[in-house]
Amino acid sequence: MRVLSIMVAASALTILANFSYAHESHPIPWGYEGDHGPLHWGNLGPEFSLCEKGMAQSPVDLLQSRPLSLDEIVFSYKDAPFHVINNGHTLQELEPISETVKSRYPKHGQTMLHFDKDSTIMLHGDLYLLEQFHFHAPSEHTIDHKHYPMELHLVHHNERHEAAVVAVFMMEGKHNPFFETFLNHAPQKAGEFIEDRSHLINPSDLLPKRRSYYSYFGSYTTPPCHEGVLWTIMHDPIEVSAEQIQKFRSLVGHDNARPVQPLHKRFVLESN
Repeated sequence: MRVLSIMVAASALTILANFSYAHESHPIPWGYEGDHGPLHWGNLGPEFSLCEKGMAQSPVDLLQSRPLSLDEIVFSYKDAPFHVINNGHTLQELEPISETVKSRYPKHGQTMLHFDKDSTIMLHGDLYLLEQFHFHAPSEHTIDHKHYPMELHLVHHNERHEAAVVAVFMMEGKHNPFFETFLNHAPQKAGEFIEDRSHLINPSDLLPKRRSYYSYFGSYTTPPCHEGVLWTIMHDPIEVSAEQIQKFRSLVGHDNARPVQPLHKRFVLESN
């Protein structure tokens, strides 16, 4: 049986609340529609003030980029069991922590060799552990203010608790077997999660073959919109079918993309 456990409402939402708002005793409700939507996030509480007042917010439009010789992203993603959460905002795969690691934050001097069972990337000399990945529809980042149908975010942290998010555009095209397997494991209702240890998932199957990218410093695209996030957005999209895009939208129940934010005095770099 593919599903080992389905835990509903209270358990999953409690886990997510603690994960997202570690310093808050009562998480603030937010969403993508109406009075709790992106245009109002900054007014929902003082903890969310950066959503309105921040000067380095994400997502952004990537049209005006500056070509530069940037380091290659070295991916070392490993197989892991399905642990898919429907948190009401998106569908999210939470990566496990191996028994030998015990923490999502590498210690100084550790390399990929220390994490033979954990998914990592090496970027600009820093080692980051993969924490989770999730999806948005339509895409949050744009090129010349044009959206892709979907966007994947792979969220990582390094030893200094700094975040690096690898984003991948998803265009309408041929059927994607990996994404189909993910959708088949996705909970139908907000507040549920499904764990299936009999099947393994490897996020490298969601990466394009060419690894060139855009890069800039921004923020999380969800409240509380903390800044200091290193974004790398892959040049090439991956393909998913129209039916798969619609299935994701049906599972989430609404669009879940934050509007593009002002670039202010930041630069978008582009690996050449």
